[in-house]
Amino acid sequence: MTSSKPQRNRLWLVSNRLPVTMEETDEGIQVQLSSGGLATGLVGLHKESGGGWIGWPGLITADGSLDEKVRAALSKRDLVGVGLSPEEHRQYYQNLSNQCIWPLFHYFNERMHFSEEDWECYVKINQRFATTVLAQVDTGDTVFVQDFHLMLLPQMLRDVRPDLRIGFFLHIPFPSSELFRIFPKRQELLRGVLGADLIAFHTLGYVRHFRSAACHALGLETRTSEVHIDGRKVHLLAQPLAIDADAWGEGNTEEEAAIVESMEYLLRMAAGRKIILGVERMDYTKGIPERLRAFREFLKQDPSRVERVMMIQVAVPSRAEVRDYVALKDEVDRLAGSINAEFGRPGLQPLHYMYQFVTPLRLRALYRTADVALVTPLRDGLNLVAKEFIASRHHNDGVLVLGESTGASWELGEALRVNSFDQADIVRQLERALLMPLAEQQARMQPMRARIAANSVEKWARTCLSAIRDSHSTDVRPLKLLDSQFAQLQESCTQIKRGPCQIFLDYDGTLREFTGQPLEATPTPEILDLLQRLVAHPHISPWVVSGRPAALLAQWLGHTGVGLVAEHGAFLRETGDSAFHPLFDFLPQDWRDEVREIFNHFTASVPGARIEEKEVGISWHYRLADPILGTWQAKELFQHLIEVLQDQAVQVMRGNKVLEVRPAGINKGNALRHILRACPSAPQQILAVGDDHTDESMFQAVDASAWSILVGNRPSAAHYRVDSPAALRALLRRLVASSSAAQFSDS
Repeated sequence: MTSSKPQRNRLWLVSNRLPVTMEETDEGIQVQLSSGGLATGLVGLHKESGGGWIGWPGLITADGSLDEKVRAALSKRDLVGVGLSPEEHRQYYQNLSNQCIWPLFHYFNERMHFSEEDWECYVKINQRFATTVLAQVDTGDTVFVQDFHLMLLPQMLRDVRPDLRIGFFLHIPFPSSELFRIFPKRQELLRGVLGADLIAFHTLGYVRHFRSAACHALGLETRTSEVHIDGRKVHLLAQPLAIDADAWGEGNTEEEAAIVESMEYLLRMAAGRKIILGVERMDYTKGIPERLRAFREFLKQDPSRVERVMMIQVAVPSRAEVRDYVALKDEVDRLAGSINAEFGRPGLQPLHYMYQFVTPLRLRALYRTADVALVTPLRDGLNLVAKEFIASRHHNDGVLVLGESTGASWELGEALRVNSFDQADIVRQLERALLMPLAEQQARMQPMRARIAANSVEKWARTCLSAIRDSHSTDVRPLKLLDSQFAQLQESCTQIKRGPCQIFLDYDGTLREFTGQPLEATPTPEILDLLQRLVAHPHISPWVVSGRPAALLAQWLGHTGVGLVAEHGAFLRETGDSAFHPLFDFLPQDWRDEVREIFNHFTASVPGARIEEKEVGISWHYRLADPILGTWQAKELFQHLIEVLQDQAVQVMRGNKVLEVRPAGINKGNALRHILRACPSAPQQILAVGDDHTDESMFQAVDASAWSILVGNRPSAAHYRVDSPAALRALLRRLVASSSAAQFSDS
């Protein structure tokens, strides 16, 4: 399937696994769509939009490719396959995804196994998915990425196609930031997922943890439902996954006959006893051994309970090739055997343990027959079993005992909540559930059933998609400077008849990378050599336009001969001069003492913050402060300064981890205009380069024929962008070399 149709606003779903089973028959390859859960909620939406679903179809091939027969069979269902080789499946899926991210995000960090080789494969497969997605999408399309296997994919897509609307949903918990920061590639994971316009989670708790991790690990500014990165606002949403409640209602005549037959069998097996039901995938996060131990204690306290109560535990096979899961199954097998051996009586087996896949009809029979559902994972992103049990109780009876560490406990407040690690608590709640009067059962069950019916999985999907589209930024972003644009820049700067090319360069974050300590950002030999080459060129006039104090700029860069503008445009030193002179008439600075006092107050409460006194301005730096505390206090400080200084002729400016107060009217754009006015009247080429919001006045000061370049990636008035200071230095070296070559050939 290709993207040749010029159809916009299509939805492309991307998940590790396509919701299909594939079988080769005499008629060819047959593709059967899965039902239930995510597939039910999303499959209709991508079809009605004209989009598709992209993922691995479950086939492992020697070279990781899919043949044309498979692709054609998938295409008939609006599906696009991504192939995996055996080694890629092992490293990307089994190792990095399921034995590293999965245990860590579920708080089982002692089970986390990380290796660089597995990580490299994870990156490679995420890039393969990105390549596949980019081959399908058109302008205006929406890409909705699912789950932890593809956490790098959003940024990979944004790097190439910033116009796409990109959403990401995490189906597992997001752990506390302290635990998340154990992950060796924590910054890469965060930056990857932050490429989305919207990141959605099941609960507000997960949103809070993610926001804290983004702040601590990346030092980003965050708000209640936003993370700010690269000049973008990434929106955060708590929207728990729903189920198709109708699928758990009464079926057709044939289905109902099969369900009733299965229920009658279960009731005969129970022999008048009440039934406690547990249904889980065989996974160490699900708490099956802990649940069985609690049931054993329940029987131990009163062995005669075996005559009145029985338990059915369904454990669906999962990841049976993984060592941890093999050990878990052995443990559960032994526990189940020991419980039946200790408490079983002739004709009465207390525990029926089923390690097998269960058909949907059999599962519906189990849900309808059970008196109590015991859903107690140790940690779970959501848990749909709890919702399925509730949706199946057509008479509003039955009791749900729900672990408080499940995401579903946030929605299902009427359930009996337990601490899944507390055996005594589980026993107490089991006793309460089994003795609960019907009236109380109905009073608890009815509102939960109404809530689940009102919030369908399709409604969940449409809510997420609407939030993705609303979150997509329409701000104008600079185009990445490609070789074709560089050739035009090179030609502009080598047209000697046009007069000298004026180049205006910010320093911190533009020429020089940021450092932990501002005074550590001294110019490297490479930067000094580059500036000297620019100064020496007869047709280039370079300037460094910085917020740094004049004395420091003179110390660091004065000997290169470059023109210098200090304190965001307050002072200027022309090429060849030895002294700065002010560009403006400064009014009395009566406000400084008050601002200094305010800064001192905030500095005392923010370890790592510092004050910088300049000749005409005063700054408060918080780069070395705790990211959360520093960002929070900076917001408070900014608002306080705006209110206190509203009648003063000053401006409060926000930069990169810095707030500065300075006289009004001083900015880099005004300094640039002053320099250009003093130049000869002959036409000139202009190049302005900067990285943060203080440089926007430069970009706005030049006309449309000038060149303006942003270092970074955010909304900006600049025409083009490069990725980093290193990329800019490389560009300037090429420019000097090409200009010199052009001058030599002209001579």
